[in-house]
Amino acid sequence: MPRAAVLAPLLAALLAACGSSGAKHSSAAHGGSMVVLPTGPTRPPPPVKPAAPRRAPHRAVHGFHPTSTLITHGPRSGRDVALTFDADMTQAMLAAVRSGRRSIGYDPEIVRELRASHTPATIFMTGLWPTAHPGPARDLANDPLFEIENHTYDHSAFAPPCYGLPTVPSAADKTKEIQSAADVIDGLIGSQPRYFRFPGGCHSASDLNLVASLGEQPVQWDVISGDAYLRDPAAVARQTLAGVRPGSIVVMHLVGAPNAPATAGALRTVLPTLRQRGLKPVKLARLLRG
Repeated sequence: MPRAAVLAPLLAALLAACGSSGAKHSSAAHGGSMVVLPTGPTRPPPPVKPAAPRRAPHRAVHGFHPTSTLITHGPRSGRDVALTFDADMTQAMLAAVRSGRRSIGYDPEIVRELRASHTPATIFMTGLWPTAHPGPARDLANDPLFEIENHTYDHSAFAPPCYGLPTVPSAADKTKEIQSAADVIDGLIGSQPRYFRFPGGCHSASDLNLVASLGEQPVQWDVISGDAYLRDPAAVARQTLAGVRPGSIVVMHLVGAPNAPATAGALRTVLPTLRQRGLKPVKLARLLRG
């Protein structure tokens, strides 16, 4: 079955939940625009409503000027660091949520730790994530402590091999992955995201150019927390603190068990230790302003 036909029903439901229009996906969902008219007297066709123009890219709206250079850290001269959390949601994870495993893909204890310590953070959210967790998605979007950025629509890889993730097959599909997620996020926060993260960090040089051409800045990291494979909070904390320094971008995950069960526990050590070292967690946008 074509990829668009599989994604269209899920995307339509997601965009409806977020109050955004799914019109640009209608031709893919219905296999074209041909209409079969009934026999009988000929009637004039209804007027065709012109398609709404796509929103202007960020650089036009916000004075934001992305480049195809992959950013892995901010300025080393200050004391700021950025804690970033990937809110992954694949098609398989969404199916698990719909089967009754409501907790998969989100650990609210992580958010509680961040709020209790007044720690700003950046969340790279997939477009499917609000379908699985609509309440938390709205809650995070309305909290000024957090900023929400683009992590593709369904966490498919842009370049294989990539940790067993399915691969996006074409440049056109990659464009849809970026734009569909951006539109979902726009429906949450009222503006489109500025920063983009590749699932698994997997990409090619042409992918960097594509992201920048769509008005978003590709961002990776320089500190891997290890929460995606380490099960001991102390081990995640040690790995994070061993690598972090001024300007660091730390990658963690919002998903909790079973994929990243130790994140919240690690934060109970990481957050006070950063402050003891004189390091200040900030949102990514602030870190990259220099």
